[in-house]
Amino acid sequence: MRRFVKNKSGFLPKEFFVAHDLCFTVHDIMTQFLVSGEQSGVFTARVPFADKSEAASFGEAEDIFDWLEATKRLDDRARVLKALVLPAVLSDMLHCLYEALECSRKGKLNVTYALIRKPLQENLFVLESIVLDEAGFAEKLATNPLMLRPHTAGGIEGHARRIQQVLGITGTTDFFDARYLAQLRYEKVEDGFDGICNKAIHLFTEHKAIRTELLNINFVFSGLEAKVSQWSYLYGRLPYVLVYAWRVIEQVGTSLCLTHPAYDQDMSRRVAAFVTLGARHCTNITPELQKFHDAHRSWLLDHCKQMGAARPLKRDVERMALTGALPSEAPAIVAARHAAFEAMAKQARSQESIDAPN
Repeated sequence: MRRFVKNKSGFLPKEFFVAHDLCFTVHDIMTQFLVSGEQSGVFTARVPFADKSEAASFGEAEDIFDWLEATKRLDDRARVLKALVLPAVLSDMLHCLYEALECSRKGKLNVTYALIRKPLQENLFVLESIVLDEAGFAEKLATNPLMLRPHTAGGIEGHARRIQQVLGITGTTDFFDARYLAQLRYEKVEDGFDGICNKAIHLFTEHKAIRTELLNINFVFSGLEAKVSQWSYLYGRLPYVLVYAWRVIEQVGTSLCLTHPAYDQDMSRRVAAFVTLGARHCTNITPELQKFHDAHRSWLLDHCKQMGAARPLKRDVERMALTGALPSEAPAIVAARHAAFEAMAKQARSQESIDAPN
């Protein structure tokens, strides 16, 4: 884990350090899922055959997806497509997010906002589609991929309804607000990424909500005061959407492989600790953000109590954010847990090697 803070060579003001590290922590968790999944073969889908003739027919097929459709193996097609699409879409999303955060650290906020638009609007929409209807997702991808574009949701209210379903499936309704997530990602309003991302991409914008001011060119004349405002918005809202994205990816990943409960708890502690620490630096708090902060703090306190640990002090929360350690937990125990996670990952990779066909 990175220490507070891996951005001293950049220009990011100190008040944004915790939120910056929270965003990178969520990025790192998703990256670890991707790397571990690739190493252990999680993203390899196996198609079972009823007999040798069926296997031979599959082997002779010019296009496996045509064969799966012709033989009405639509569930298998959905599994194969999910295993194929998830790492590709997630990898693309993580590349954009990493560069966006690095550009933010360097003060290149026009590039940051230009880079986060696609991950928040398009990549995440595809992943939500898998969570909502795996078979329907596969059918759209196979017959009309354009149906997987965000504008097919039916406007902001359509997005809100979809996201509400996702929150129910992922069990995160206590942490997020569906309408607010839809607003942040898709609505051209003052409190929304779509408007500011459009301004970062285009020198001039004409939509009434984001119209370029007279004698101005979008982002070009941003001085320190403007950049601080842009940082403030970025780090006030991006953690909210990224933590939601992590839960979506976690849900898709669970259908491919089970995450060890101890690992999931460790990562959840780190994220909850970062959210709790970052709450006091967040400006222009909305009721939805307050709910997000309060829910993570409440979860953290309840979790420590359930684990038989003391109520965490600020120093405990700081340590927890960096290492996942419970209050007063001995460093040796924390190290042993991390070693156990690595051992489990190696075992999964070894098992995949054993199971792989010759």
